[in-house]
Amino acid sequence: MANHNVKIKISDGSEFALDRLAYAWIDAKECVNCGVCREYCPVEAISEQQREVCRICPGCATKPGLTFDEMSTVSAEHACTIGCPLGISPQGYINLIKAGMYEEAYKLIWEKTPFPAVLGYVCHHPCEAECKRGLLIDEPIKIRALKKYLSTVLPLPKQNEYPVVNEETVAIIGAGPAGLSAAHDLAQLGYEVTVFDAANEAGGMLIRGIPMFRLPREIVRHEVDALERGGINFEFGKFIGPKQMENLLEEYDAVLVATGTPKAKLLKIEGWGLEGIYSAVDFMERFNTDSELWRHPGQEFVENGEIVIIGCGSVGIDAARAAVRYGAKNVTVVCMECGDQIPAHDWEVEEALKEGVVIMDGWKPIRFIGEQPKLSGVEIIQAEDLTKDENGNITCKTIPGTERIIKADMVIEAIGQKADEVWDAYGNSDKVFFAGDIQSNDVSVVNAMAAGKYAALQIDGMLQGGQLKDPMGLRTIHKAPIEEKIYPATRLKNKFHPTPSLDIEDRINSSEEVELVLNDTEALAEVNRCLECGYQHVDSDKCIGCGICQKVCPKGGVIKMIRVEKEAEQK
Repeated sequence: MANHNVKIKISDGSEFALDRLAYAWIDAKECVNCGVCREYCPVEAISEQQREVCRICPGCATKPGLTFDEMSTVSAEHACTIGCPLGISPQGYINLIKAGMYEEAYKLIWEKTPFPAVLGYVCHHPCEAECKRGLLIDEPIKIRALKKYLSTVLPLPKQNEYPVVNEETVAIIGAGPAGLSAAHDLAQLGYEVTVFDAANEAGGMLIRGIPMFRLPREIVRHEVDALERGGINFEFGKFIGPKQMENLLEEYDAVLVATGTPKAKLLKIEGWGLEGIYSAVDFMERFNTDSELWRHPGQEFVENGEIVIIGCGSVGIDAARAAVRYGAKNVTVVCMECGDQIPAHDWEVEEALKEGVVIMDGWKPIRFIGEQPKLSGVEIIQAEDLTKDENGNITCKTIPGTERIIKADMVIEAIGQKADEVWDAYGNSDKVFFAGDIQSNDVSVVNAMAAGKYAALQIDGMLQGGQLKDPMGLRTIHKAPIEEKIYPATRLKNKFHPTPSLDIEDRINSSEEVELVLNDTEALAEVNRCLECGYQHVDSDKCIGCGICQKVCPKGGVIKMIRVEKEAEQK
């Protein structure tokens, strides 16, 4: 029986006793595991419980190659809710979709990021790698595809203005995913935020770097418009150099630099100055804007030509697929990495291969060939024993006698990018913060957004003088009681179906979106595949009975307040 009196510890470490009237109880069978109640709980009395997946009968629960101990570890340590860098609960919005609560599902995502739709199109979905259904039974839930579905069936909800409750103001340099994510979170915390960008619109590499066949421009603009309607200020066409930076430091209480890595790394090997050699950054910007620069002498895209991409990361694969759509005769990707070492995701490589791209892994370019001024080929040599440093630079051994020349009318280099050195001077400033690619070698969209989120917390901590809260701190999972065990046999009838996509012939002759949206029937089938592994649980000895968890629960009817009887009543 729960105690009437509870001790509460506050942020300065002191404790006081509270004579409570009730405590909260969560119905595990009704809980969608969105985690909102846990995040609002002032005394951290709520935790996430993860159900064990039954593995007694190998026929329905065991994937080939998994031992009994490994399966036990999966049940205790893996969950989609801890896989998202932004702290979004996939199980939460999946089961809200299942309940037909689309607005609540969208809001759950939007609270953590202003880009639910963008992530539905281009997130590399690390949450799916943590999905217990995928690890133990068959295939993971198509979490990203369901987020994309949600963004298409639900028009963008009405945007309320962000509440400006703080006197301090924040400037953000760079309107890419990191900068805009930070702007959203800072505005939610009550700051007036102004975003500066040298371009004429927001989006950064979401607009200029990711190809249209993966992320239509109107999707980005739609969600950026919501930020502006909410009250975030934008200043476009504003180049920020050292002089302008000093002005910002005088005018604003904090400055966040989220300018990304706009400078391309290029190979300085023999022949590097020949015409027809481009960086993937420039190439993708021209592809996405249909730039007239292609019509200038020496800069024409060679239709029906031989195109060589150097580098096999996500950017290199995007460039290769864009070259196919430009009308290249053959597109070849050359990279030093082999097999599993290739940095692009498996599904990216698979789509490129479907579209006719040839990948030559394990080769290093050593010379560009041509007669001035025009490129005609690339000499390559087989590579082995690769090592990569903390900055992503690769060194390797080469195998003498394996040299060969491949024809190239154009070379597109996708070997990495770097930040502008001008920001190095502000690394020790108390008022200057950094987020996104400028701070990390990880160039994924969702991780850039997560970096922006963390930077917003750092800025808030500095301005308010509070202790920085770790956004991952409340995401520990606990093993649920044995009676909550999941039996896969009851879920096997919900079969996995691939996400629909555009036919090969249709996709390579246009910039139309390749991956199509799930229809209502497909989406419903997919949400029904969820094992509902997690739920929230209240520690009745810690709960103070304030009732905020019941108030913020998006589903309703999940949390009940249980009256605590006094000792006299109990007797």
